[in-house]
Amino acid sequence: MAEDLLATIKQISKERGVQSEVFFSAIKEALQIVSRKYFDPGTDPQVEINEERGDILVFITKIVVKDVNDPLMEISWKEALQFDSKAKEGDEIKIYLPGETLGRIAAQSAKQIILQKILKAEQQKIYNKYVPLTGTLVSGEIRRVENGNFIIGMDMGEAILPPKELSPRDYFERGDIIKFLIKRVFPEGKGPLILASRYMNDFVLELVRKEVPEVAEGIVKVYAIAREPGIKSKIAVYSTDKSVDPVGAIVGMNGNRVLAITKELRGERIDVIAWSNSPERFIASALTPGEVVKVFLADKTDQVAEVTLKDESLSAAIGKKGVNIRLASKLTKWDIQIANRNAERTAENQKKL
Repeated sequence: MAEDLLATIKQISKERGVQSEVFFSAIKEALQIVSRKYFDPGTDPQVEINEERGDILVFITKIVVKDVNDPLMEISWKEALQFDSKAKEGDEIKIYLPGETLGRIAAQSAKQIILQKILKAEQQKIYNKYVPLTGTLVSGEIRRVENGNFIIGMDMGEAILPPKELSPRDYFERGDIIKFLIKRVFPEGKGPLILASRYMNDFVLELVRKEVPEVAEGIVKVYAIAREPGIKSKIAVYSTDKSVDPVGAIVGMNGNRVLAITKELRGERIDVIAWSNSPERFIASALTPGEVVKVFLADKTDQVAEVTLKDESLSAAIGKKGVNIRLASKLTKWDIQIANRNAERTAENQKKL
């Protein structure tokens, strides 16, 4: 039994990356629990394990007395001789669990408790490793799909990517290597402990940080991101160094940086906009590719802006199903409304008359 136990512990310890001390601790705790029914009710069995040889002893201790008053703690001299032929009054003797009974317990009754403790130790290692990485970009391999959820293999443990954390353009197959954001890490659970996301704005932010050294170094700052996953993202940026063009830094030479981000987003379009502390200028830039003639801040308290556009760029400013103007409003935090161009022309003509 001892040799088999040692070999098993070493094998599982290597496979699961859990220190052997955890296994011995689990075995000790399990045997203390399940061996109680083999001794008198109320006794407290003790467990000794020789971790080098794998020897296990389970026993209770009693004091040898002439007259027994406390059966849980005391044993008569005559009965004590059954366990120790040299026992005498006043000695503390150990009453061991028989080897065959111990072997049966270790192999069967203790198994579930041991596995639970090992699982808990493994989960603690995963939690300790990944909780500091919450909100950062990582990669993993698609292993399988369970109930519509993608299960992603990582260096340690697994992550779960539910449908609600996917972009509408996302489609993966087993074996695909994908990037994702660690949204949350759970301390324990039945399944994967890491919640992945490709839906959040921060996913786009982390992709930008990965592709653009100026952002990673803090020279270029991302002021805000507005996104409709799978359709379009608008990214407002500014530079802390006047010699660095923030928009050019994101786009990259020949557009290589923004194209890399677009590729990871499965073709989602990206507009990169220069942030300005002038609301009028920021709103005008945010409506790209629309061409703005004038921005009027109609209500500064409720942040309502009326925008006049060139006639030929009206549809581009609004975008398909209103997505462009909607994202511009989210990005700037202004309620952008299109001014009535015809009414403005009439007013201008009346002034001329």
